[in-house]
Amino acid sequence: MSHSAWPRDMSKASGSGASNSYRFGNVFRTLTKGLKSSYTASTSSPTAPSTLSSQLGEGRTTKVSGVDIDVMLARIGRSSANEDRIAAADLVADAISRTAISKSIVEIWYTAQDMLLPTNPLDVRRAGLNVLNACIAYDADEDSASVNRLVYYRTLVEYPLGEDFDMQLKAFKALTKDGRELPVLGPSESPMVQILSTWLRVIFRDATLARSAAKPADENMGGDSESKQLPSEENLHNLCSYIINILKFNFYAFDEKDIILLLKDILNICRRTSNKSDIIEGIVMINTLTVYGNLPLSMLEQSIETLCGASSVVPELFNSCWDAVLHLVNSHLANNTIVALYNILREPENVRGRSAMKGAIVFLQKLLEHEPSQTKTYNLTVNSVMRSYNTVMTIRDNIQIDLAVCNSMKTLMLNNETYSLMSYEDYKSPDSPLVVIAQAAKHAVLPTPAVEMTPCWDDEKYPANSIRHLLLKILERLRMSYQCGSFNGPPETLIQFFLDVNPHIDEDTANIVVDYYEHEYLCFPSSSGWRENSEVLLDAFYRNQSRPFSLRAKVIRHMKTVYWISKEVCDERTADEFLEKIFQTIRIESDMNILAQVIDFGVGVASLIGMDGFKKLVKTFRECMRAQNQTMSNPTMLTRRSVMDGDDMEIKLSALSTTLPPAGPTVIRTISRLTASEASHSQLRPASSTSLPLSQTAAQLKRGPEESKEEKATSSRIIARAFVIMFIHGLEKSGEKSAIIYKELLEICSRPSDWDPETIITIYRLLFRIRVNKASRLVLIQPMEMDGLADIVGRFVPNMTLDAQKSAVWKYPEPETILGTPLPERASFYVTVCGNDTKMQLEEKYLSEGDQVIEEYYVNRKRGIASLNMSAWLAIIVQQIKDGTNWEIYSFIVAHLGPQLSNLQLFMASRTEIRWLRSMICDQLTGQLPPLNIPKGVTKADVQVVLVRTMSSIIGYQSFYSKMDQDNIVKAVLVGLVSWERIAASCVHCLLVCSYEFPLSIKKFLSQIFTNFQTKITNSGLSVHILEFLTAMARIPSLTSNFTQDDFKRVFAMSFKYMEHANDLSSSSSAASSNSNKVLSQYLIALAYSVVSTWYLTMRMADRRDLAPFIIRGLLLANGNRTSSTAAYSGGSGPTAQSGPGFSGAITPNDERSWASVDLISRFTYSDIELKMHTVFSGLGRDRPRSEVVGNIWIHGISIVSIETFVKTGISQVVVRRPTGTTSFNIFPDSRMLPGWADPELLLSGGASLSSTTERLGVDSSPTEDPISANDQLAFLPDYFFTELVAAPEFQSVLAPTLIPNPSDPTIVRAISMFDRTPVVDFHKIGIIYIGLNQTSEREILSNSVGSKAYLDFLDGMGMLIRLRGNKQVYTGGLDTEHDIDGEFAYAWSDKITQAIFHCTTLMPSRRLSSDWSPQSGELMYDDESLSNKKRHIGNNYVNIYWNESGKPFNFETIRSQFNFINIVISPHTKAASTFSPSSSSVASSLLGDPAESPFDFYKVRVLIQPSVDASAVFSSPASHLKMVGKKSLPLFVRNLAFNADIFAVVWHALPDDEYLSNWQYRLRQIRNLKDRTNTAIEKASNAAMERARENDVKSD
Repeated sequence: MSHSAWPRDMSKASGSGASNSYRFGNVFRTLTKGLKSSYTASTSSPTAPSTLSSQLGEGRTTKVSGVDIDVMLARIGRSSANEDRIAAADLVADAISRTAISKSIVEIWYTAQDMLLPTNPLDVRRAGLNVLNACIAYDADEDSASVNRLVYYRTLVEYPLGEDFDMQLKAFKALTKDGRELPVLGPSESPMVQILSTWLRVIFRDATLARSAAKPADENMGGDSESKQLPSEENLHNLCSYIINILKFNFYAFDEKDIILLLKDILNICRRTSNKSDIIEGIVMINTLTVYGNLPLSMLEQSIETLCGASSVVPELFNSCWDAVLHLVNSHLANNTIVALYNILREPENVRGRSAMKGAIVFLQKLLEHEPSQTKTYNLTVNSVMRSYNTVMTIRDNIQIDLAVCNSMKTLMLNNETYSLMSYEDYKSPDSPLVVIAQAAKHAVLPTPAVEMTPCWDDEKYPANSIRHLLLKILERLRMSYQCGSFNGPPETLIQFFLDVNPHIDEDTANIVVDYYEHEYLCFPSSSGWRENSEVLLDAFYRNQSRPFSLRAKVIRHMKTVYWISKEVCDERTADEFLEKIFQTIRIESDMNILAQVIDFGVGVASLIGMDGFKKLVKTFRECMRAQNQTMSNPTMLTRRSVMDGDDMEIKLSALSTTLPPAGPTVIRTISRLTASEASHSQLRPASSTSLPLSQTAAQLKRGPEESKEEKATSSRIIARAFVIMFIHGLEKSGEKSAIIYKELLEICSRPSDWDPETIITIYRLLFRIRVNKASRLVLIQPMEMDGLADIVGRFVPNMTLDAQKSAVWKYPEPETILGTPLPERASFYVTVCGNDTKMQLEEKYLSEGDQVIEEYYVNRKRGIASLNMSAWLAIIVQQIKDGTNWEIYSFIVAHLGPQLSNLQLFMASRTEIRWLRSMICDQLTGQLPPLNIPKGVTKADVQVVLVRTMSSIIGYQSFYSKMDQDNIVKAVLVGLVSWERIAASCVHCLLVCSYEFPLSIKKFLSQIFTNFQTKITNSGLSVHILEFLTAMARIPSLTSNFTQDDFKRVFAMSFKYMEHANDLSSSSSAASSNSNKVLSQYLIALAYSVVSTWYLTMRMADRRDLAPFIIRGLLLANGNRTSSTAAYSGGSGPTAQSGPGFSGAITPNDERSWASVDLISRFTYSDIELKMHTVFSGLGRDRPRSEVVGNIWIHGISIVSIETFVKTGISQVVVRRPTGTTSFNIFPDSRMLPGWADPELLLSGGASLSSTTERLGVDSSPTEDPISANDQLAFLPDYFFTELVAAPEFQSVLAPTLIPNPSDPTIVRAISMFDRTPVVDFHKIGIIYIGLNQTSEREILSNSVGSKAYLDFLDGMGMLIRLRGNKQVYTGGLDTEHDIDGEFAYAWSDKITQAIFHCTTLMPSRRLSSDWSPQSGELMYDDESLSNKKRHIGNNYVNIYWNESGKPFNFETIRSQFNFINIVISPHTKAASTFSPSSSSVASSLLGDPAESPFDFYKVRVLIQPSVDASAVFSSPASHLKMVGKKSLPLFVRNLAFNADIFAVVWHALPDDEYLSNWQYRLRQIRNLKDRTNTAIEKASNAAMERARENDVKSD
């Protein structure tokens, strides 16, 4: 502590204060001078004046602790040691305080006063002050005290301030009795006020320094006053308390200037201190002056400011400060106090402290609440308080001030009494309470989950959050007041207030605002400021993304209503401008639910607005999509996220066939990246360190990457869906709009990696449904003919697990709608298609037709007809297949591409892209697949299967390919054939189609094809496909024209191997084997034998003889019958008619098939006669007695030989019945062979009679009229010719023919008759049904009596038109041949071994016979309403062919039947056009002229099997999946499909209860049965004869 100079001239320090000193008497002046001189003298003499001794009276002691007081006083002197002086001083002081001293007190003090010299040590000085205190206390009750007190006063005043100030102050308190009695001072004395003021300043300075040295001042702010104080602090507080007591007890002893001086010092300490105890002293002083005196008016405002600041800085002192204010307002200074509070809030920023303002805010609030029982002494109104609040917030833009105001307003609002004080005029005032609250809320933190979850905040650290919570309570009170009708102000002011603080109002309050605007029609064009009002609602509740979905959606719905009204009553420009405002901020929209709602609105208006508005709308959608994508894909653009982000859920749009989940997370974007408008609309502030706790802010920043991807996917998906629906709407109203959307969709699809898979697939669901009709008009169809493709990539629903269905982005079958939007039923009038080649075609057409083409082009443009460039779409798809992409996208492409490519007219102007696609698929088939993330359960082989099947559609663009391109297709398929077993079947099917369409390329690689087939023989799953391929190939002459014998041998060898395989499969099948295995073995055998017979007949006759032994041997060896084969070949190198040993014992069905085939080979080795149903007639015995004709029948090997002979001339007829046919010969013996008794003329007459007869050959069952007697002359018997033609008499018994003993036996006659009725060729009856445009029902289809030209051309290729009536030569499959009941004509087809009849419904009449009809009654017929006559034939066919021009998917159940197992569906690659006027035909369609003349004469062919037929493991037709076949090849291709399908159906239907037998096999079995019965009869007759002979021998004996 610093020390003041000694002595101190206080008069100079006090200045003019001396003149204001209290006046004292002259006696005191004289005494003072005497004392002063005495004090001076004493400083030089340690001994007290002797004159003082006279003052000792009786009863007083001269001893101190047994020592004489004079001795003690002598020890106190300066000559003694300090320790002795201190000890002596303490003894003296103690003695003074306890006993009466004989010495004079003043004398004692004068002896001890030199201990106070500044040069003395502190301990000495403190001992001196202790003596002084004792002396002052001793004189308190003495009469001479007043004189002594002046001595003491002067001593204390002149004593310098130091570390012993506590002792000095203690003495001063004792001198004045703790402020209750003041000494009477003369004019020359230093005024006490000046002394106290000086002490106060010095001691506060020392305390401040001490505190700083002890610890930082900021740490002691608001410290506990009860904690241990520093000595300087204790001195300060004691001094302040002393001053307060002086003022309390001696207020009127001071002038106002003295009061002001002390008050200023105290207030200055309060302002400068950081110690709570210091401030308390100031508050007490103000209270003291107010209660016990008068607070100077000039110091009122400073005092009020101090109270305000103290109450704010130290909350514990608030009650004390408030009591002080109450004292003031209850005094004569009440109004001055109110004005002072106002002034504190209304002063400029640099005048008042923030703490004082905060305190003033609270005190005004408390004063409004304060209601004393008596009438108020002050004038305080709500409006004046609100004005002060508003002023302070305007002057001081400080968040703490706003917090204080907001807290006060909350208290006032929640207090019913003060809330009721706010009148209508108050609310109408510019300083309305609502205006004040809104002003206070400007710094409130924006609502976030973190703010909502935290119930309280530290006002210093998070003032914005505290304002937010206070504001919420105010808003709740106002909302409830409004709802209850207790709000005193105008409703519009409250609504405006809600809008002013709109980021903070809750959903219920926001709904009040929106409802008010709706009910008052403020946004309707009928309101003067409707656009501004709409902008207000949009800004407050729609563009503010923190708003709940329901509220924002409500605003959107209201804006929709406003827009529709504005569109009706305003001009188009105004309506469009309003629409732009709605979509102004969607590019920063983070709530996917709201985005979906807004986009939905845009979709709804897109078809109604003009082209300029539509382009702006599309641009807005595009920018939104890109902005969302860029923001979400770049984490650095995200500053922070909401703390409580919800789970990511799929966002769907109601109008887009979607559902709306809970609101998703709110994304906060960097304001610097937004425009000013967007920043204001977003209602977002940059994150600050004081907004949220650091840990929470960090947690938000970590949350970006995973959720960003999902939000990007969701937003892009919504806009993609919108584009899709807008495209569909444009098809019906505006082609130009659809064309604009089409370009946008292509732009999105060109960068699939930028978007999530579902976004791309959403667009692909539309684009892959695009088709065109023959007029090139665009139509959208339901995906079809791709179940197999979807199954291969694991997306066919019937074969998917539930988990797979949930996780898959796409699956098939797909909904019949697109995103809930039904597909247009008709082709679009406004949209056509074109390609990159269209321009070239247009130029060529212009050269031929001139200006008409240009005129037509502009007519179409004027009508709003637009063309879509499909080349661009195909190029995108090809690029993605080439480069690879996400599996969901890739699988969707490859599964849908083939069916779309089958619509050939769609890409007829995309030659370059088609050739590129062909090249790319060929490359990938050779193993160059792109990198794909193929999922589990799908392999690369599966991908190649899909590519091979897609190749079948690419074949339809045959006119685009060069010979090299065709060769490359075949080569690529061959590579695929040998690469993966999984794709082998599809490759075989593709090669089969190539056989029809690219025969030269197939012929080039035929050797490789056969080689690959031979390596696949052991593959049982491929057997059927290869055999079907070989069967069909045999009927394509262009492929076999240059075959050599070695080539034929390779085909036969493969057939033999498959026979062996089928036999092994059949022999290994047990009773428990599945029916499919049995069907497979039987079908394989049937196909293998069909290959042998068909290919054998394909050979030239000159080659047949050379290969016959090889074939016969192979047939027999294939069945494991080596003995039979050896015996068959023992007679020579050529085929033999001898019977092998097969009939000597048991014979198997395989033996029957082999021997039937051997019989066919034998028949056609040396002949080329077609197999026909021969009706054999005999001319013998008609004009001659039966006795002259003899007939016998033999069973020889696998033949039935019948010979009838005219016994006199030898003229005979020989009929040979074999499994593969019946042959008849007429024998005329040479006349030189006749015996002499025979008449040679009989030869001539017998021949003429034979040639003219019509009687059926056979043995009459009636008895012979004139039996030959033993005496008749016979020249010839039938046996003669049999032995001459068939076998010599010496042949072995094993080869001996069997003579039927009694040919006329009825059983024999019936058996031979049945044999003759058994067909010798393969019969097929197949239905052909025409389905017209848009026909779907059975009645519509069966009622057709005529078809299109293409259908008629197809029928002409399928067979020959024959007349039914009287037909006996052609198999008719049950069609009437007598009365034209089933029509006059039918189509039939036949070759040497096969006949087919086609039941064409268009050739059958839609009539039936009357119930009373008879051949004699004429043609009484009437309409067959049920069409049962047609269905009777169609329903009984195993296989039907449907010519489907309906343009709709084929339904297998359209014509139901128990026996329709397989349907072959043929469809034009492009649907027929609906009815259009000639002038509406598009340029694109006119470029190609008549579709019938188009080079794209291809048809889609597919084989469908009845679901009840479990044939998946057995029968897989080459057209089980979509195939494209040219018009020229179509009849042959379909006919071969139908034949194979019919064979399979027969096999499948026969098993398992029965076995499948070919006609030849059945005839062979009949021969075998006849021989067995004959042998049995002969054996019985022989045994009977032997028995009779024995009996005769016995009798004779």
